Amino acid sequence: MTILLGLMGDLDRAVKNRADIAEIKRRYVTGEIDREEAKRLADPILERINARAAEIARRHGKKNYPALGFVDAMRNSY
Repeated sequence: MTILLGLMGDLDRAVKNRADIAEIKRRYVTGEIDREEAKRLADPILERINARAAEIARRHGKKNYPALGFVDAMRNSY
């Protein structure tokens, strides 16, 4: 049961991260904020995403993982 609860927490965080990035992207594309402001808002979220990805990669024996950068997040719907 605790494993299931842990997975639900990860899913909730992933959904929130995606929603936050999508909102920043929407504001950036519509011109509400400039690139520097969008980058400042997105950096903490991208750090959380990349830290979790690195943790998962280490757990599965991978040495490299593709880090998600600002341009990637704004260009794609990762």
